[in-house]
Amino acid sequence: METSSIIRQSRRAVRPPAGRKGSTAKPVKKRTTGTHRNGFLNHSFNPFWGIAFKDWKSAEREFFVSLENLCDLYELTKPDVTGLSFPENITEAYKMVVAQQPPAFDLEVKIGQDKTHCLCLATTKTFNTNYQLYYIPVRPLWKMRGVKEEEPLYQLLIAVFAYCYQVAGIPFYNEPGTIEGNYDTIQNWLDEENDEPEEPFRERQRNELKLLKQAGDILQPEIQKTFSLIELEACLTKYQQTEKCDAHLMEVVYEIFKLTKDYPKRAIKETMHYEYEKGDSETIYWEQYISFYWSGEDYLSETLFQMVNDEFQEMSYQEEPVNTQWFDQPQEKASHVFDYEPRLFSVINRLAELLNDYDDEEPHE
Repeated sequence: METSSIIRQSRRAVRPPAGRKGSTAKPVKKRTTGTHRNGFLNHSFNPFWGIAFKDWKSAEREFFVSLENLCDLYELTKPDVTGLSFPENITEAYKMVVAQQPPAFDLEVKIGQDKTHCLCLATTKTFNTNYQLYYIPVRPLWKMRGVKEEEPLYQLLIAVFAYCYQVAGIPFYNEPGTIEGNYDTIQNWLDEENDEPEEPFRERQRNELKLLKQAGDILQPEIQKTFSLIELEACLTKYQQTEKCDAHLMEVVYEIFKLTKDYPKRAIKETMHYEYEKGDSETIYWEQYISFYWSGEDYLSETLFQMVNDEFQEMSYQEEPVNTQWFDQPQEKASHVFDYEPRLFSVINRLAELLNDYDDEEPHE
């Protein structure tokens, strides 16, 4: 598993999806403290002490080959650790090469292991997600279902949601996770409350929860139908023939076409590298800030966003996309380019903004 960036001690508030505002709400209870598990590349060499390698000579050789390749690329002085035995020579060489990094060096030098590397140097770069929630609202789609004049748009969005769910791997809101858990918590709060002055508003919240569960059970099977680029194209063609054809939505669909062709099976989780640990209260995992959710305009949204923000404020780490360059072979140049991630995040943001325009019902009272 690979590293994720460490969030500043004084975290900024997590930004809600595009166009949505945070608000006050009943706070969640403080989570119990857990032990954060350092993942692949998320440590100095110290954890290797005491680990018995099946072939330590091979591991040692692999490390020093990668060390030479790293020094050649970045014109660093190769550490002289002659006279030291394994693993002290590895520890000292690693410290010496890290110490040579110039102040402007924006990469992390790590010792990594995976299925093909035993003890190899690598550089990593983390994509900054800017503490933003990448949530896609589902209620706008539900409002279109069964409306004859909206059928072409509905079918197009089903295909778009299918890409996001099946290919990009974005979890649905009724699956186990932060969103589903928070909706359940709101339901529990409502079941416990007997505040008569707020009863009309609470009743609207209860009805919203019933609706989102009903909609989830119906819509999820539709977006689970096998995603097809040909089907997406056919839906787009039908939508283009309608009077209400939205050029901005078409741009989003065209970008999905490009993403699918450039990265046919790429999912967002592929560059996320923390190993999930049940009960971990220190890490914001990617599924917690990238997800489908019900709505940003309903009677639940204010409470939901505050719950998410309060929970994330207590965490110290965030799982973000990481790009890794291994040095088991000579490298001609630094290679840490993020292409898929910013394009996908842009699609999510633009799609959410457009869907919010179809979900303009403002809750009152």
